[in-house]
Amino acid sequence: MTIIGSGMVTSGDGCCGTLRRVDSVADVLRLMQSDLADVILLTRAASATVVTPLFPRIRGVICTTGGSTSHLAIVAREFNLACVMATRIDYPDELDGRNVRFAADGAIYLDE
Repeated sequence: MTIIGSGMVTSGDGCCGTLRRVDSVADVLRLMQSDLADVILLTRAASATVVTPLFPRIRGVICTTGGSTSHLAIVAREFNLACVMATRIDYPDELDGRNVRFAADGAIYLDE
């Protein structure tokens, strides 16, 4: 495993799964058509408005902005989802579809 980033865990003890990047409503609509049981979302927006429809079907969330009081973090806690906020992550554009994990300390790893 290679460490690729870190952030602030705002709920859960970490998780592992396939990273799927969500930057728009079109991304959410596309993902709604697939099996999301092993998915960890990667998003830039700390607002949960766009991604909330996916929450019942995903494993966790990684967000590059926000903090523990951000809307996304609060809603993730309500859904009992593992969530990391204010994340610094290397090469986010190259990670879509890759297997990642994050630990209870906020470290994010690429499963190779």
